[in-house]
Amino acid sequence: MIEKRIKNLWKLTVLIGVRQSYFLGRNIYELYYQPYLTLKEVIGKRDKSQIFLITVAALTPVIVYLLARLIWDVIKYHRVLMLTGNVFVVMAVIQTAVLAYLGYWTLKVLNKL
Repeated sequence: MIEKRIKNLWKLTVLIGVRQSYFLGRNIYELYYQPYLTLKEVIGKRDKSQIFLITVAALTPVIVYLLARLIWDVIKYHRVLMLTGNVFVVMAVIQTAVLAYLGYWTLKVLNKL
């Protein structure tokens, strides 16, 4: 009986994961071509899971860079260095551009609602 419930729970988890992954991929693709309509649809539906996933996807490059930097500093220097190099500047510029793009279109959508 418990095995059957676990099996059903696993099936539901996989189906929900596939559905959310599909919508996330579709939304990211559409954000490039039709940002206003995509954000209007996501905000209009009040789909909090997709809003969260889009936000996390936008912040992923900086999170991955910071984690990799921390791990590399600890392995190589046995401490975390406060000095940054050119890679940090490039990552900061890319992240700022992504967040500015999303912020601009989000504000446009929110002003029209």
